[in-house]
Amino acid sequence: MGYLNDFIALGIIGLLGAISPGPDFIVVTQSSLSYGKKAGIYTSLGVAIGCLIHISYCILGIGVIVAESIVLFNILKYLGAAYLIYLGIKALFSSATVNSLQGTAVAKANISAIAAFRKGLLVNLLNPKVTLFILSVFTQVIDPSTPIPIQASYGLEFGLIAFTWFSLLSLILNNPQLKKKLLSVQKYIEKVLGAFLILLGLKVASFSQ
Repeated sequence: MGYLNDFIALGIIGLLGAISPGPDFIVVTQSSLSYGKKAGIYTSLGVAIGCLIHISYCILGIGVIVAESIVLFNILKYLGAAYLIYLGIKALFSSATVNSLQGTAVAKANISAIAAFRKGLLVNLLNPKVTLFILSVFTQVIDPSTPIPIQASYGLEFGLIAFTWFSLLSLILNNPQLKKKLLSVQKYIEKVLGAFLILLGLKVASFSQ
């Protein structure tokens, strides 16, 4: 019964963490609005796999080393900040336009499934806050006596929640009626999202343990 309670508690915490506005939310929104539902779902998958990787090394104990090592933590922090700022600048100078006849977004170059997946993966992996969040959560419910299959189920739960939430977000943003309204102001949304990514990058760069 104890494991079931932990499973439920982790599910609630994982959902609250997923729906909190942050880099993952912004990149999935950007991919969904700029390149469509498919790109948004692949970006969501990248975020989910990033969560699973974080959870795996936290369970193995490496997360503790990263959290306690100033050098490793700062490397992760500045790489993450640089990537977010890069994505923000790219969004600010996006060449996406709107085809008023078809009511669809048109960009000079589409994004591939691999590129969309990689964007979600890197944004999640290079966010030191995710490392500390997962480490703090899992150290509360996992101890050396917790069976490996139970630990794996906790991790899969987190990843599944992240993928489900962000995929749902992508589907909502690509609802035909909503998408048509958003397309009329897409270039402004793209700039706002780009600005937020830059601000988040600067915030991550200034983040301390």
